[in-house]
Amino acid sequence: MNGNDERPVIIIQPDMSPITIAEYARKHATTVAAIRSQVHRKTIPVIRLGESSTIYINQAAMIIGSLKAAGWDVEVPKDVYSI
Repeated sequence: MNGNDERPVIIIQPDMSPITIAEYARKHATTVAAIRSQVHRKTIPVIRLGESSTIYINQAAMIIGSLKAAGWDVEVPKDVYSI
């Protein structure tokens, strides 16, 4: 930002915790199979921790991607939202 830029700074803190596919499906009133299909097609970002077979939906990536698509200049403090 330059010195003449007077855009407001907005701080948002949505729930960005990774959740399981089953939790995500329940939260969005859809089936686990439908969500797994979207994960397979890479239309939903996921996180896999280590060698674990559990797949988590990366809600943080979804929110940030949506804000960027809407033209927002998004900055995320890496030390706060890293795994």
